[in-house]
Amino acid sequence: MDIKVVKNEGNEVWLEFQSGDLTVPDFIAGALLDRSSIEFAGVRKDHPETGKPVLVVKAKRNAKDELLKALGELDDELKDIGAQVSKIK
Repeated sequence: MDIKVVKNEGNEVWLEFQSGDLTVPDFIAGALLDRSSIEFAGVRKDHPETGKPVLVVKAKRNAKDELLKALGELDDELKDIGAQVSKIK
């Protein structure tokens, strides 16, 4: 999945997803909102058909670090789900 860093300034990060699909950025934003260190997490898209979704993260501390922590937790959760699914007969 290709992303473009639009903004990376300490407590604020904007990532543009080259796919027009909102699923992944929305999923990440939802996970970020569970963290007390996050002031804002959301997805914007200029045009429903041609725009690219942009994940906007504003944090009390370094936004990139907080994003990486949240992605690590999501990775762990997805691996756990995968392990449970693999046990299905």
